[in-house]
Amino acid sequence: MVDQDDLPWEGQCADAAYTFALRCAELSARNPHNLPAPLNEIIGTLMTELWDRNFSQTDIRVAFDAAVRGMPRYAAGLERRSPTSTRLATDDWRAADG
Repeated sequence: MVDQDDLPWEGQCADAAYTFALRCAELSARNPHNLPAPLNEIIGTLMTELWDRNFSQTDIRVAFDAAVRGMPRYAAGLERRSPTSTRLATDDWRAADG
């Protein structure tokens, strides 16, 4: 395991995003209240937490808009990574490498 302090800033950002996305997938898979769109709840709460950390509404909106605009380039026209794999969402790929 790499010490976070040894990673460049970009690597720390990628690591934080990976960890957050994995946790989102786990929570969405569990969904004990059968919410129709559990990710909406998670992202809504994330935006509230970002605002509570003193990011402006504009900062948050611009970042989310830029991320959504960049998705077609990353996703190459696919709606999701795999239409059939539920394990893909919740498997910790890094743990498998260790």
